Amino acid sequence: MSSESFIRLLSQPLAVSVIVCGAVAVALLLFLAYIDVKYYLRVYRFCRKNAEKSETRKKEFLPPVSLIVYACENAVSLRRNLPELFKQDYPDFEVVVVDDASTDETRDILNLYAERYPRLYSTYVPSDACALSRRKLAITLGFKAVRNDYVVVLDATCLPSSRYWLRNMMCHFSDGVDIVLGYTRFDMSSSRGACYAAYDRMLFSLRYLSCALCGNTYMGEGTNVVYRKSLFFGHKGFSRTLNLRYGDDDLFINEVATPQNTRVEISPESRVDVCTDDFISLWRMSKLRYCFTAPYLCHSRRYLFAFEQLSVYLFYAALVAMSVIQPSYPAVWGAVLLLLLWRGIMQTWVYKRLARTMDMPPLGMKVLLYEWSRPWVNLYYYFSARRRKEENYTWCRMKI
Repeated sequence: MSSESFIRLLSQPLAVSVIVCGAVAVALLLFLAYIDVKYYLRVYRFCRKNAEKSETRKKEFLPPVSLIVYACENAVSLRRNLPELFKQDYPDFEVVVVDDASTDETRDILNLYAERYPRLYSTYVPSDACALSRRKLAITLGFKAVRNDYVVVLDATCLPSSRYWLRNMMCHFSDGVDIVLGYTRFDMSSSRGACYAAYDRMLFSLRYLSCALCGNTYMGEGTNVVYRKSLFFGHKGFSRTLNLRYGDDDLFINEVATPQNTRVEISPESRVDVCTDDFISLWRMSKLRYCFTAPYLCHSRRYLFAFEQLSVYLFYAALVAMSVIQPSYPAVWGAVLLLLLWRGIMQTWVYKRLARTMDMPPLGMKVLLYEWSRPWVNLYYYFSARRRKEENYTWCRMKI
């Protein structure tokens, strides 16, 4: 913009409004860039740093570990995934499957595999258990059944990405370390139209993993997490959230995690894939659950990321306001296009690096569409979870 055009713009009655909107847009753009660099790209830098020193991460002594596998109508997944779990290159581990009153072939598969794998054990949740969280009860029964102090919690649909998964997760434990958070990727090979859901899940995971890397752990996922049995019972399990049907992973980690007792492992060999034929339904269900339990999380980072979502809309609203207030000035349109281009390049550049690190499919310019729609989608699921909140309490019978 030339000096003459700038002076002419200032002489207009609404010029100050345009300048204010432009300043707000630039400030929001800088804030969003800060979030990208500070948090999202922190995971990328962490993975690159660990890849360079992967040889030094080997640990001579690896403690015995127990795996708690939660299963509910997952006979097909158990048939596929249990043999893979026992292929782990780890000296001493056991697998305890907790069957949540399945009516399929789960019991037959467990009995068959128990003869093949001596380190496979199983227990079950009674079908008449009510007025409580069946998943929390299942995990509690699993903790009572395991023999080792180190416990991995995962679902029957979870499949380790490599035979060194346990080694990578367990190499972080030492005196004072009680929790190791891992990364869970949703396998979309059998799902169509799941690109947005995968994008949303990746950002969801990046948030809590990056905060944990910064020493501000505020949650975790119950599909790839390790913590001590002594920590679980020392904290009295899920006693603080017995009134909630969910929260066995995010709320529990929120209560017990500290900067000193938590580590993060997100190498490609430590990833867990969730394999299901109905990825979209699983994503929707987990979205509703986490939207309901999010207000119970006690940490300022939750509000930071909420403001990040709001900032996306405020940024675009500021650009629209600039265009509407002074639609006849090319300089205004040039500034709007420049800011849009800056945001577009930043987002595609960040996602390209993260997708390579987290083994996600390339999205190209669809990232911008997903970024614009994500706050609306989150808002929809937030209010949907509020409307169905009674189903999330243990004293209310769930609708089938």
